[in-house]
Formats: sequence, C-alpha cells, structure tokens
Amino acid sequence: MSGSISASTVAMASLAMTAAGTVMSVAGQAQQAGAQAGMANYQAQVARNNQMVAEWNAQRDLQQGRVDEQNQRLKSAALLGAQRAALASQGGDVDSGSPLDLQADTARAGEYDAQTIRNNAALKAYGYRVQAANTGADANLDSYKAADAMASLPYGIGSSLLGGASSIVRGWPSGMAGSTYNLGNDLLRTAGDRDLNGYN
Repeated sequence: MSGSISASTVAMASLAMTAAGTVMSVAGQAQQAGAQAGMANYQAQVARNNQMVAEWNAQRDLQQGRVDEQNQRLKSAALLGAQRAALASQGGDVDSGSPLDLQADTARAGEYDAQTIRNNAALKAYGYRVQAANTGADANLDSYKAADAMASLPYGIGSSLLGGASSIVRGWPSGMAGSTYNLGNDLLRTAGDRDLNGYN
C-alpha cells in the first residue's frame, strides 16, 4: 500500500493553516488596537497634566501680579507722602497751585505703573490659559483616538473572520461536502500503511 497522503488530507491541512492564520491575524489586531489605545490614553494623560500645569501658572501669575500691583501702590503712596512733606517743609500750600499739580502727576504715574503690572500679569495668565485650552483639546483628541481604536476592533476582527471563512470555503474540496469523515480515514489508512511498511 502506498504511504502517500491523499489530496483531501493536504487540502484539509491547508484549510487548517488558513484558519490558524486567521486566528493569528485576529490576535494581532487585538494587540495592535490595545497598544494604540494605551498610547493614546497615555498621551491624553500627559496633555491633561500639561493643561493643569498651564492653569497653575496662570493662577500664579495673577496672584503675583496682584502682589506686585499692591507693592507698587505702596511705593507710590510713600513717594507721594515724601513729596508732600518736602513741599510742606518749604512753607508753601501743598493743596493748591504747582505743588498740587506735582502731586497729581506723581499719583497718576504711580497708578499707571500699578495698572501696567496688573495688565502684564493678566496677559501672561491669558497666554497660559490659551496653552491650557490647547492641551485640553489635545487630551480630548487623544481620548477619542483611544476609544476609536477599541471601537473599531470588532469591525477589524469581523472582517478578518469573514475573510478567513471565505478563504476556507473557497479552498474546501468539492468532493468533501458531507464526507469530512474521510479525513480521519485517510489519516488512519496512512498510519496503517506506514506500520505495514515497517514490517516489510
């Protein structure tokens, strides 16, 4: 008896390899989707951290701006007081004429400096908040990418399974419909032939 494997056995082995390839493809897609989702979630968390840092910087600049503004007002008040004292020591009326105009100019200059400090602090805080908004948008986008990677996974798996099933159906031997038990008989017969040949 011949020890060769029948065509149906070869065909079934090929189909088994196709099925195994489909399973590996599905597993690979699941792993890839998980990796993509993990990376996107990591990037989203980094962006959220950057968003919080930017907001903290904005708050810090506003607080520092209020402190600097207050200090500037105190300096201006001290300068104005020293100016009044100097004018008064000269024996003139500090509440009229040129002495009053001089004090008004000093007060206006001090207020301008205080307002400039406030505006500069607000401008820096605004820049940080724009940065926070941008990083927040990046975080939302990365979160969407993570969710989309996992949401798309079933469709990819389904496509692979359908493709694998289609390949199996196309490769199924036409003479094996309703007689798949022939595979077992072929394998047993092949094994028997090898045993008989071993005794010859």
